[in-house]
Amino acid sequence: MTLAAFGATILRCFIGLLLLAAVNGKLRNFADFRHNLADSLGLGTLRAKLLAPTVIGAELLVAVMVLGPAQRAGMLAALLMLAVFTAVVGYRFYSQGSVRCSCFGEAGRSVTAYDLQRNLLVMLSIAAYFALRVDVAAPPFPQLALACSLAAILCVAAIGFHDIVVLLKHY
Repeated sequence: MTLAAFGATILRCFIGLLLLAAVNGKLRNFADFRHNLADSLGLGTLRAKLLAPTVIGAELLVAVMVLGPAQRAGMLAALLMLAVFTAVVGYRFYSQGSVRCSCFGEAGRSVTAYDLQRNLLVMLSIAAYFALRVDVAAPPFPQLALACSLAAILCVAAIGFHDIVVLLKHY
């Protein structure tokens, strides 16, 4: 496996794990997620009740695509979903000042500029995947395990990006 293929595998696993973490967080705090859709995005209760499971289902489907045989299509779908979500939340954030999304289950914290910056970094990682122009076949298990482990570290850093940046600002 070339270095480019290994890098693409790490990025693909990172996006897949990040989507699965988002699904898990939303399911753990489903009522808060639905409530935040209704209030923060101004959707109303009925629309939020319909949209909440749709968003979770779409994220799960895209995660399966990214981690499964439809890698490139899944990565493109992840990029499009994240771009739309970031645009909507970013608009609400800059126009209203306070938005809550429960993206990874954290219902009590409002979206910050750091969350939007994280989303941009995630979108750049998807762009990097496409820039590598590698069709990654299933790598041998040891390489896949290492790639997934490195991706898991990136995933934890992405989920905790806001907290990490706030902590580092004090140094």
